[in-house]
Amino acid sequence: MSRVISVATEEPGTRVTQDEVKEFIRVIFSSRRNDLERLMGVFDNPSISVRHFTEEREWYGKQHSFAERNELYIRSAVRMSAASVVKCLDAVGLSPEDISHVFFVSSTGLSTPSIDARLTNLMKFSPHVKRTPIWGLGCAGGAAGLSRTFEYTTARPGEAVLLISIELCGLTFQTDDFSKSNLVGTSLFSDGSAAALVVGDEHPLASRKGILLLDSMSTIYPDSLDVMGWEVKDSGLKVIFSKDIPTIVRDCVKPNIEEFVSRNGISLEDITHFVTHPGGLKVINAYEEALGLPEGAMRHSRKVLYEHGNMSSPTVLYVLKEFLEENAGVPAEFGIISALGPGFSSELLLFETY
Repeated sequence: MSRVISVATEEPGTRVTQDEVKEFIRVIFSSRRNDLERLMGVFDNPSISVRHFTEEREWYGKQHSFAERNELYIRSAVRMSAASVVKCLDAVGLSPEDISHVFFVSSTGLSTPSIDARLTNLMKFSPHVKRTPIWGLGCAGGAAGLSRTFEYTTARPGEAVLLISIELCGLTFQTDDFSKSNLVGTSLFSDGSAAALVVGDEHPLASRKGILLLDSMSTIYPDSLDVMGWEVKDSGLKVIFSKDIPTIVRDCVKPNIEEFVSRNGISLEDITHFVTHPGGLKVINAYEEALGLPEGAMRHSRKVLYEHGNMSSPTVLYVLKEFLEENAGVPAEFGIISALGPGFSSELLLFETY
């Protein structure tokens, strides 16, 4: 067994309201789409109020090369990841030297040496720390990374490991991509970083309040590669974002979760808590409809979407942080952590409060 005992987050400094993003897009795209005003309704969604980005607003209205975007990605990814790690470890009195393994998740930039290697030098992790960088899982990455920490600490119950997840979605914005996918993506995505500390059952901090991870399951749906992802261009990463995602959620999520919990000897009705990546309002609504959830069951997901937008992989860790702050020390109840991402794929974890 493994326990998540600390989660911390870090946002960049440029704060933009949804109305400001809408007007920004109207100025850039007004001369390129005759149907723009009809499509601008995607920005009127009341589920998102504010988002955060690494660069000042003017930067996003200009053309940039992949190399320039990636240099900014590396610089901000190191800074924001370090900040979230410091907060995560300080909360439980650990230092970087106490960490045995770092799992690093991201899909919005490239770096070799990887960002976790750069952090190792910056933050004085042990020179023998194990590192596993994970790329390309998109919105599913936070849950998938948590699954890998669960598996590692189950095998090594005396160790403490870190999951770091960062996405700088704003740096991928393409000023010359006038597709509906880009409009939808621009109405949702933002930047953020999160770090989670996971310890095995034999670690000295295993008695601290948190959640007990019980099982994980990955699922990839066949013939769905075109649902979500990136198309690599000379100017950077161009978003692929299908309108079919809410339908896939309604059709596939319930049987997927039922299969998962049944192998643990419980049913969907035994699940009290849902820590779900909020891909957007339609995705949240599709989850609630498919699972027959009562009002308020996904309040943490709705809160994170409203205050931050969709930050891709770290978003589910923001939701987990909200959940932990509200539910520390509650009686033993089952919960599900879930996220969907490119592949098209699903990542699930079963947990228990304690």
